[in-house]
Amino acid sequence: MTAHAAAVNPLSSGLSPRTRAILLVTIMLVAVGLRLAAAWALQHPLESDALAYFTMAEGLAERGELADHYGQHAFYSAGYPLLLAPFFTILGSSAGTAITVNLLLCAISLGLIYRLGFVLSAQRSAGLLAAAAYALWLPGLWNATMLAKENLTTPLLLGIALCAIAIARDQRPMAAASVAGLLWGAALITGGSALLLCLGVAAALLLLWRARGRFAPAFAAGLCFVAAAAVLMAPWLYATNQMVGRPVLTTNAAFNLYLGNNPAATGRFVSIADTPLGKDWNAARAQLGEVGNADRLQAEALGWIAANPGTAAWLAALKLLYFWQPNLPDAGEMAASKAVAAIRLVEVAQYGLILLLGLFAFASRRIAPDAKWIFAAMIAGFWLIHAAAYIIVRYRDPVIPLLIVLVAVPVAAWIERFFARRGSPDAA
Repeated sequence: MTAHAAAVNPLSSGLSPRTRAILLVTIMLVAVGLRLAAAWALQHPLESDALAYFTMAEGLAERGELADHYGQHAFYSAGYPLLLAPFFTILGSSAGTAITVNLLLCAISLGLIYRLGFVLSAQRSAGLLAAAAYALWLPGLWNATMLAKENLTTPLLLGIALCAIAIARDQRPMAAASVAGLLWGAALITGGSALLLCLGVAAALLLLWRARGRFAPAFAAGLCFVAAAAVLMAPWLYATNQMVGRPVLTTNAAFNLYLGNNPAATGRFVSIADTPLGKDWNAARAQLGEVGNADRLQAEALGWIAANPGTAAWLAALKLLYFWQPNLPDAGEMAASKAVAAIRLVEVAQYGLILLLGLFAFASRRIAPDAKWIFAAMIAGFWLIHAAAYIIVRYRDPVIPLLIVLVAVPVAAWIERFFARRGSPDAA
């Protein structure tokens, strides 16, 4: 690339480290500013999941008690409120404090996205482009304006991806596997949908085995991964044993399994009130307790699946389809205002472009093959686990940054070639 091309190309790898740092910080400030503006404009009420997370964090910060607004200890995933609690202790229990934590998590995610873009391509420009795309990614913006566990799941998932690449490339694999195990353990406490993210680490271990030509290094790194995850989860399992009488990650998994597998299931969220167990829901929960009720729901779901295998398989296939379906605005959103309709359509356009280019990116020679295998394993694992329960559109949000990074690599290379041609003597 000529000096002139480097000067006019905003993503040029010829930029100095100081300039690249300034660009990354600028992207972070834009992302934070947009999310602050959205939070101020939307003013989401504390209800449903958001109220549960707030109540759990508030109770832990102010009374040392972890319980949601229904009095349950392990129903809602605890990772996100456990993170909020120290900030609530220092800054006070408020939605504003939670939004502040979300903005911090957004900045961390942007840093990880930038690093992944570089690791996949050896080009800083790809990292900058990926970070800029995520800064403007509307679902990521919406999540930051509310108390949602996706704010925490996203950087944990990105961190696991970075560690997996380090393992595959034999870059201190035991240390990388240990960090990956800690992150995976934290992700499991944050949400059960992280269960199969370990497939990315498994792919990395296989690649390490192939590179070394010996099984022992991969096996040792695998043990580090499992041991670190166990160490991270052990305190929470002990706590749940004290609170609900059994060591569990969450009692919500059985609830979600039942909502996704019962005579009223559709593949999307259906209220418990609309299922066969809905009529005596509150009474049964009070009588059986949190764990006992979870056992009942799991037994009902598994019994229904066994009795209706064809219907259950069809529902699972529908859920896998719904997972990737564009979040089209409904009639109410279209009628609310032209501005709302335009924003929602932009979101759909963003998603369609990322998904389409992401599929093509897997064929790009500019992306290292080991990263392709790891990303594919993590995306597939996160996708497949959702076939067990039901689909809400925002559940897919944590894996979209992986697609954004994949897209950024070939697009950044195309931009650099474009500016190089414009700056060459022949172009003049």
